[in-house]
Order: sequence, then structure tokens, then C-alpha cells
Amino acid sequence: MQRIRELLPRMAGTNFAIMSFSCVYFLLPLYLDHVGLKSPATIGWILGTYYAASTIPRPFMAFLVERFSFRATLTGAALCCALGSIGLALSDISLPLLVTSRVLMGFGFGLFLVSFTTYLTMVIPNEVRGGAFALITIGAMAPFLIVIPLIDWILHNGFFGLFIWVGPVIAAVCALVGMTFAKVDRNRTAKNWRWGTYSQLFALPGARALFISVFVYGMTDAAIISISTLSMSRGLVSSCFMSSFAVGAIAVRFAGFRLMDVFPKDRMYPAVIAVTSLSLFGTAFSVTNTAFAFWGFLYGIGVGVGFPLSLAMIGDVAPPDLRPKATAMVWLILDGCFFITPVVMGYASSILGVAGAFRVIPGILFLFAPAVYFFLWKPLARTG
Repeated sequence: MQRIRELLPRMAGTNFAIMSFSCVYFLLPLYLDHVGLKSPATIGWILGTYYAASTIPRPFMAFLVERFSFRATLTGAALCCALGSIGLALSDISLPLLVTSRVLMGFGFGLFLVSFTTYLTMVIPNEVRGGAFALITIGAMAPFLIVIPLIDWILHNGFFGLFIWVGPVIAAVCALVGMTFAKVDRNRTAKNWRWGTYSQLFALPGARALFISVFVYGMTDAAIISISTLSMSRGLVSSCFMSSFAVGAIAVRFAGFRLMDVFPKDRMYPAVIAVTSLSLFGTAFSVTNTAFAFWGFLYGIGVGVGFPLSLAMIGDVAPPDLRPKATAMVWLILDGCFFITPVVMGYASSILGVAGAFRVIPGILFLFAPAVYFFLWKPLARTG
């Protein structure tokens, strides 16, 4: 257990590094506008290409993690990020080079997450996995409080040349970190070791329950993309929600990380869905920034538990030979929701209004919370 305690700071730092790389480019539209790319549609394609390249190949990324060592996949993924971000810095307004660079960056980012998460499921014992993931994923939230405000300051002070080279530097750091990872068990190199198949993975009742649960949770998680639309429609400041969301997520991971190993994960997960959907429902009734911040904080508590719980439960439902594929599927579902949710919210907003959409969609997802427990997890508890 002492080894796990020593491992946590390095793992949280690794998470912080790779998420910082991604967060840097949240403000990429400001840079593209500066260099002369004015078309919102073109900028949208450049932004979306990154997430498509990160998400769609996730099932294939599992095979890479199985075929090569963690050191190789993490370092290789970070080098893809570095090459792509350097290409972006040198591309000016060349659309083919911009898109190609974003594809390379997205693929590297996605592969890094799949490899890193699989590594964690292998090295962290089941009895402390929930709390360990909670602490490690603090590194994923910290860039919202540190990196994004810094990048915002850099851009608004006109240091565009500095901004575009921040990403390559962070990617290079990730590559150096990846080189420090060692193999975690001898089974990976044993001659008689065989990795499981996707058909074997989907044959596991626990895996199916997790994937469906992650989808429902992911729909609430991804709704944060539409918060800015709601804030504009209500005349509120979106950063009030975003900042308190980050504070809530980090606070609950610091203060309550042990709870994820004390309480049964299969009961906590439906509760998390209820909290995140209720918080989104409450935002629809916010008329002040204070109320907006309150619901953001509560939403942060839900995401602060739900996100690490989604990853920690991979080790509960899948044996080691299926964990790379299970990890890839969980990430595919979580990131896929970031494609689906804005579309659903957009159509709902056109019919019900933005506030109406935030009442109806989260309200429906709230009703799924007890169904997730009674129809998915409770039957597994009776049989296992």
C-alpha cells in the first residue's frame, strides 16, 4: 500500500499534464481568428476534428495497448500530440495542415488516455481503486483552475506566438513522463498470455451494466457544453457555474475520496446520476449568478465522484485480460456523449426553449437513476 501512496502524486501529475495539453486548445478559436481564419464553420471543423480523432478510434487503441508496453504507447501517444501541435503552430491558415495536425493531436490524446487508464486499473488494487482514482483525477480538473485562466491571460494580452508553442512544450513533457512508465506485470509478456476479445467483454453482465450506466451518466456530464447557451439566454455569467463546478469536483475528491472505497460502487453510481441530473435541472430555474454558482458546485460534486467512479469500476467488471478493451469502451462512451448531448439539447431547445430543454432532458435522465440500479446493478448483486 505504501507503493500506491508513492505512486499517486506521479499519476495525478501525469493526468494534469495530458489534460493541460487538451485544455490549452479550448481557446484555439481566439488564435485562429488572430491569424486570419474568420469562418465559424471552418473553425468548428478544426475544433471537432480533434475530438473525432480522439474518440472514434478508441476500440482500435485497445489493440495498441495490448500489443505494446505502456511505456511505448504513452510515449508514442505524447509524440503524436507533440508533432500535431508543432504542425499546428507552423500551419498558419493552411486548412489541410490544420486539420491533419488536429487529427494527429486527437489520436495521440485519445491513445494516451486509454493507455494511462488501463495502466491504473492494472496497478491499483481493487480495495483502494475508487479513492485512488478520485485523487488521481484531481489532476484532470486542476487545468480548469490553472491552465485555462493562464492561457486566457496570454491571449488577451496579445502573446499569440507564446500561446501556440505552449502545447508542444506540454506534449514534450508528457513524452518524458511516458518514458518513465514500466511494465506492471509479467503476464503481459508471458508466452501463454492471451488478451480477451470484444465478444467476451460484451458477454460479461457487469460490463454491459457499466457501459449502459456510463452512457446515462455521460449524457449529464456532457451537458456542461450547453451551459454557456443557458447562461446567455438567462443573462448569467457562465464562469460562475464553471468555476464553482471545478471547485466542487476537486473538493469532493480531496474530502471524500475514501468514501468511494467504503460504499458499494454499484449503489453510488445511480446516486451520482441523480445528483448531476438534478443539478442541471436546477440551473434552468436560476435567475441569479449566486444560484447558478450553487448548482454548478453541486454538479461538480456529482461529476467529482462520477468520473473517477466510471474509470475505477472497469477493474470491478473486467478481468485483466479484458481491461484494455473495457477501458477503451468506457472512454468511447464518455467522449461519444460529448457528440450526442449537444445535438439532443439543441433540438430540445428549438422546441422547448433553452431553459425548457434543461428541465426536460435532465428530468428524464433523473428518472433513469433508479432504473440503472434496479434493472442493472441490483440483479447482478443477487446473482454474484
